[in-house]
Amino acid sequence: MIRLFFIINLCLISYISLANEEPSFSHTVAEMKSVEGNFSQQVIDQRGSVMQEVSGNFLFKKPNLFKWNYIDPIQSQIISDGELLYLYDPDLKQVVISSLKKLGGVSPAMLLVSSSASEHFIVKSIRATDLISIYEAIPKNPQEASFSKVLIHFNQGLLSQMHIIDNFNHKTKIYFDSIVNNRLINDAAFLFNFPEGVDVIKN
Repeated sequence: MIRLFFIINLCLISYISLANEEPSFSHTVAEMKSVEGNFSQQVIDQRGSVMQEVSGNFLFKKPNLFKWNYIDPIQSQIISDGELLYLYDPDLKQVVISSLKKLGGVSPAMLLVSSSASEHFIVKSIRATDLISIYEAIPKNPQEASFSKVLIHFNQGLLSQMHIIDNFNHKTKIYFDSIVNNRLINDAAFLFNFPEGVDVIKN
């Protein structure tokens, strides 16, 4: 089964501070009205061994719209239409539906897709050159998060990597490519189309 650490955290809808002391991060994220591209993801254990590798594509659009498609080696899809979250497993022919408002916690992905702030993170720059910027985000309240740290990499203003360290010291490394910012994406792209015969579970 795919380890959905990053994207499951995506559904834990909360809003983050863009850190007054880091105006460059605030500006970069504020300019990202929508993002789309491909990704590859590795989950690495405490010994440095790769536990899992998956890849796929994604769409984000502010506020709180996203589609995350795992394609290889197995398929899974997670969609938010802004109000509901759909977790679809085609192998099980099952979709789990949750209300975003009823989900709590803090999410690393909200560093990118949130349009509000409630000061859940401390964000600082750890590297800045003409081409590359790396920021570290740490939850202010560790009890609200299932991770201890997020590193966010930008290359020439485009999202390039996210490294998430969870509370078991596992690392989820996500590498992005073919990134396109601010293409006009219709909200209909984030609607879940129910396959025939799928079992529906409502949380």
